[in-house]
Amino acid sequence: MRTTARLVRPRALIAGLLVTAALAGCSAAGAADGPEPGGDASRYGYDESTATLTPVYELVPQFNDPRDGYARDLLAQECLQGVVEYRPAEPGGEPTLFDARTGQARFDEQIAQQWGYPHLRSEPARGSGVPDGVEVTSAMQDAMIACGQRTDERLGAVPARYLSTVEAAGWEAVDGDARVQEAIQAWRTCMEPAGVVDLPERPVEMPSESVTGPIGNADGMVVDTEVPLSDREREVAVIDARCRAEGYDEAVFHARVEGELAAIGRDVEGFEATRDDYLEYQKRIDAVINELG
Repeated sequence: MRTTARLVRPRALIAGLLVTAALAGCSAAGAADGPEPGGDASRYGYDESTATLTPVYELVPQFNDPRDGYARDLLAQECLQGVVEYRPAEPGGEPTLFDARTGQARFDEQIAQQWGYPHLRSEPARGSGVPDGVEVTSAMQDAMIACGQRTDERLGAVPARYLSTVEAAGWEAVDGDARVQEAIQAWRTCMEPAGVVDLPERPVEMPSESVTGPIGNADGMVVDTEVPLSDREREVAVIDARCRAEGYDEAVFHARVEGELAAIGRDVEGFEATRDDYLEYQKRIDAVINELG
């Protein structure tokens, strides 16, 4: 699967500098054992038929909550006064191409019609962070690192390690899921009218080179920061989105749900402890927003 190399903007640079020790709590540990079918959904009232997100996100709404980033922005703005202007990005507003919590690209026929494959291009910036045109000096970088450390001291580590492991178990369940494999074959049949001569084995590997032209290097990494959207890419993307919606998207979601519930079932105590930790962590986030927002 090709990945997109993006231009490093000032805000992206600062985001990396302002988050230091907090990342120790965010690292996803790999699941020791592969996920097994099952999981006690009724224990937590999780209903896959009505849920829009997988269990880690539905059952722990504080996990990857955009308000976390907003609180950190507010602390950065306060800390960087007199050093560089910093504009917090308040969460919410217009829907984006990427889910604010999961980071996953949104992909349906409407998005495909307008954007083609979203991961090949970026949306207009919301005008937050350091203003465009400001040169980030080494002194500013040092100040940002110091501010990140102060933020960590106030907020503490993000208690995401366990949930990141559970989420990873959900994704690991996808490749071995029989229902997903059947859906992939159905997707390939559905894609035949698109006439993609180098149709990849799996939808996640789209778009292939015949659709976009050669945009990657020898390792398959996308080197353009903004791939032009052609009529051909738009046409194929719309068909692709329609074909995925006929069963593939649902099958992947089901496999992830089963994998996450199975992982939770193997360590219910860890899950409960993480939920409690997030409640306490959210109190600190709310306190910052109430004070500075």
